[in-house]
Amino acid sequence: MNHDQPKDRIHLTVHEGDRITPVLASRGDTLLSALRAKGFGITAPCGGNGTCGKCRVRIVGGPPLPPPDALEHRLLGAHAAEGERLACRIRLEGDLEIALPRHGTAVIVTDGWLPSAALEPLAVAEEIALPPPALGDQRPDDRRFFDETGCSVPPGLLRELPLRLRRDGFRIGYVYRSDNRDVIRFLAPGEAASVRMLGMAADIGTTTLAAYLLDLRTGQRLATASALNPQRTFGADVISRIEHAESRTEHLDELQRSVTAALGSLAGDLVREAGVSADDLVCLTLAGNTTMMHLLAGLPPGAISRAPFAPASCDALTVEARFLGIPEPVRPDALCVLMPSISGYVGADIVAGILATGLHESGDRNRILVDIGTNGEIVLASGDRMYACSTAAGPAFEGANIHCGMGGVTGAIDKVRLERNHDGTAVLWTAIGQDRPRGLCGSGIVDTMAMLLEAGVVDDTGAFADDPSALPPELAARVVEYERWKAFVLVPADEAAHRSPVLFTEKDVREIQNAKAAVRGGIERLMQKAGLRPDQVSELLIAGGFGSFLNIDSAFRIGLLPEALRGRTRPVGNTAGAGAMMALLDARLPVEALRWMDRVEYVELSADPAFMDLYIDAMMFPEA
Repeated sequence: MNHDQPKDRIHLTVHEGDRITPVLASRGDTLLSALRAKGFGITAPCGGNGTCGKCRVRIVGGPPLPPPDALEHRLLGAHAAEGERLACRIRLEGDLEIALPRHGTAVIVTDGWLPSAALEPLAVAEEIALPPPALGDQRPDDRRFFDETGCSVPPGLLRELPLRLRRDGFRIGYVYRSDNRDVIRFLAPGEAASVRMLGMAADIGTTTLAAYLLDLRTGQRLATASALNPQRTFGADVISRIEHAESRTEHLDELQRSVTAALGSLAGDLVREAGVSADDLVCLTLAGNTTMMHLLAGLPPGAISRAPFAPASCDALTVEARFLGIPEPVRPDALCVLMPSISGYVGADIVAGILATGLHESGDRNRILVDIGTNGEIVLASGDRMYACSTAAGPAFEGANIHCGMGGVTGAIDKVRLERNHDGTAVLWTAIGQDRPRGLCGSGIVDTMAMLLEAGVVDDTGAFADDPSALPPELAARVVEYERWKAFVLVPADEAAHRSPVLFTEKDVREIQNAKAAVRGGIERLMQKAGLRPDQVSELLIAGGFGSFLNIDSAFRIGLLPEALRGRTRPVGNTAGAGAMMALLDARLPVEALRWMDRVEYVELSADPAFMDLYIDAMMFPEA
């Protein structure tokens, strides 16, 4: 037998913590694409275009690589001295041994509360004793079963029916769909009363996944689990992932497999935490933005990214897990409900959020729901109408496109404030899980921007102070030149430990200006459409993981939210997860949503002159 390695194949050895994985890759591929293909969750917000500098790996062994070019060296900064390289910039020409960075533990919001919901689940277990056949009653087995139960036996289960009936004396247990009364699976006699009947609700975010295990008989929540979305290695935003899905035929399947594998893994985490059997998991309810739902279902998402932005489908969809390719421990016959979307950019996660907050039943109150994540979606309810829009805020609030931005993981600065006393002015911060920070997550980014405005380091136009010496000396010393940008040093470099400084640059300020102006402009445009003044809005609800950790005062200070709504704004946590749980317990809700969604007017902002005026006005920061 010939064990020689083909000349076009490359052997990689990948260290990930204590685990070592051999990987076979193709010569000429980028290291990033090879790692993606094997499911490694390497972060690449730019989608592998070599512009974000965050797909870092450490070279452990192998032949010498060409030195980093000027762009890669600039993106790596002090990390280059640690032997780090960018995976997207390495072309595989020889065997290589690499170590993936430790990204820490993600802080993902799984506090989706469980609003009251009727217990009308999609899957129901029952048992019946059928009258046996006789010369005077020669009905076929499937007809006999239907006549006595009102349930149909699908072709895939028909072979099983006669064997079970005759083995168990025509006493049979079964699980059926409450919406069409099709049998899902058969049970042994006595099992219908003892089977747990479990359901899993999942919020499929662009960056994170949150999942909940519920008892469908009692409505009790048994466990929660979360993970980073493995699709983040294909880009931080939906447009990057759509482009990847369209670039080659097999890439759509690749994106689908990555998220379904993650759902299978989360299901395993949930049943282990709850100490129950995965065989009892009979139903899953899934919500995410429209692109995430397309990628989950294997639907081509390309048209969402091009005018007129028409998705393949916005309907609710119920299929078996085998259709989506969700692996074990989820049974192939488990029912999966994909919740409906409103438009190409207002998805099922927002429909779930409307359910959770009761926005569709607001009555005389005028209420606004804002979900600020990788995208910004906004819904305003006024009377019997609702208005919805999506703002092109980009993923800046989740750390992408920010020089030292990162997700909410260990080492991320999550809070920043300015303290003035008789000893001078101090910049104080806290980091997730450890003292030495590595970057800034979304809440820390907003706090930093608010602090820079409050301190006078940045003015209302977004420009750094022309004369830093006019600032208090403790702040002036932190204003530096970084390449061609001015920057503020939050945490100085540690050369002995080869640690780069944590900076906030002029370019970061521009990213935040664009993002906050898009959200603010979207809120104000919907108020215009509804003919409302800010004083007529009863409440503004901030949803999503970012909103859960956001300092509301900082959000107003940077102009992310209209100042007139201060005092009527509150975070509401993971409304997408809460709404998915409601729909899991009451299977009628996704169908009812299709009816009240007719009252939602989607406002397309991309070619709306009124929005552009509001957006430009909102670029300015509020004066002190």
